[in-house]
Amino acid sequence: MNDVLREGLMIVGSYVGIIVIGFALINFLSAGFLTRFIKVRGSRGKLVLVKVRGVTDHYFRTGKVTEKTLIYKARDQKELKRIAVPDQSVFYRALMVWNIDVDEESNEIISPKTGDPQNSYDAEKYDQLITRALYKPALMDKNEKILLLMIGACILGLIIVFFYVKSVDQNVYTLLEQMSKLNQVASNSVGVVS
Repeated sequence: MNDVLREGLMIVGSYVGIIVIGFALINFLSAGFLTRFIKVRGSRGKLVLVKVRGVTDHYFRTGKVTEKTLIYKARDQKELKRIAVPDQSVFYRALMVWNIDVDEESNEIISPKTGDPQNSYDAEKYDQLITRALYKPALMDKNEKILLLMIGACILGLIIVFFYVKSVDQNVYTLLEQMSKLNQVASNSVGVVS
C-alpha cells in the first residue's frame, strides 16, 4: 500500500509541477499579463486592466477608478500614479474585462478609437502645487485674530456708549428746560394767587 501511495503522490506532484511551470512560463512570456488578468477578472468589475505604453515596451498593471481618477502603480515605482479620466469612452472591453490604455511618458490616457492621448488634468504634474496650497502658512496667527476682534469690539462699545451718553445728555437738557418752564409757571401762579 505504501508503494501505491508513493506512486500516486508522484503522479499528482508531476501534474502539479507541470501546471505550475506552465503557468509561470505563460506569465513570463506574456510579461505578467496572466496574473494581472486573473486579478482583474476575479475583482468582478472593481479593478481595470491598465495597458501602459512605455518608451520601449508595453506592459500591464491593475488599476482602480475612484472619483473619476485612475490609480495604478507603474513599473519600478513605489508611488501610485493618478490620472483624471475625462469620460467613460476611454474604457473598452476585451477578454471579458474593462481595459484602459495609458501613456507612461506623458501620463495621459490614450483614446481607444483614435490612439491619441486625451487631454486631461495631470495629477502627478500638479501634485506639488496642491500640496503646497494645502499646507500653506496661515496669513494671521490665532492670537492676532483674537486681538483684532477684541479691538473691534472695544471700538463698537465706545461708539454705543458715545451715542447713549449723547442721548442721556439730550434728555437731561430737555428735562432741565421743562423744569425751568415749570418754575416760571409756578412763580407766575404764586404771584397771581397772592
